[in-house]
Amino acid sequence: SGALAGVTDIDLTVELITHRFTPGSKNVLQGWYPGSDLPMTETERSRKLTKFGSVKYVFPRDLMQSMRTYLTEEIRSGLPQARILYWT
Repeated sequence: SGALAGVTDIDLTVELITHRFTPGSKNVLQGWYPGSDLPMTETERSRKLTKFGSVKYVFPRDLMQSMRTYLTEEIRSGLPQARILYWT
């Protein structure tokens, strides 16, 4: 926020998008980044259906809530003029 000191009338927005994957994107990512420690184990994620009926895997509800709370607090502390537009 120090870099924004003295800037008036700023319209600062934030979008927070968590990692999710589909079976197809998992295969692509593992091909691009072999040995990555990005957690992509289906049993450790929540299975959701998209509006088009395909499957995606997202972080579990409790973890999502913890991340949202933490990130919201950090943004409010470090960038108090920012508006959070989107969380998913």
